[in-house]
Amino acid sequence: MPSQAEERARFLAKKMNHLKDAGAQTVTMNTADVTVNSLTSDGSVTATLGTLDIQDGGAVTQITNRATGVALSNYSGQVTTTNTSLAAVTIVTHTVTNTLVAASDNVILTKVSGDADTSAWVNAVGAGSFDVSLRNNHDSAADTTVFVYNFAVIKSAIA
Repeated sequence: MPSQAEERARFLAKKMNHLKDAGAQTVTMNTADVTVNSLTSDGSVTATLGTLDIQDGGAVTQITNRATGVALSNYSGQVTTTNTSLAAVTIVTHTVTNTLVAASDNVILTKVSGDADTSAWVNAVGAGSFDVSLRNNHDSAADTTVFVYNFAVIKSAIA
């Protein structure tokens, strides 16, 4: 099984190959975070990866209820939900409007805080938005805590 560093290096190599295929002539990276061991004319890349640092962040707090959509047009951000009751074994979905998102992109979501029995995931990505679902996994108790999650948009291409 490949290490996390090897997986990250493969991801970077694929991203750089995509840039080459798209006609990019220059790729700028912070050398403290990424070391490119070799870049050949055929697009092959050997790299050692440190940290992927997305600097374009923002934050938004949901109003009204957990189904209320939010708007945050950044490549990364934090969403804080309301504490309205989410019944046991129930799923609710809200839309994050984000003008930077394309239908081909990947959105990563990470739970920051909230009830231990509640989980979240991205269930749809479209041009200009993505949908996040929250599920209270408890079999009898409602969730009345604020749920906070971080997201990151990874620009992708389907070609």
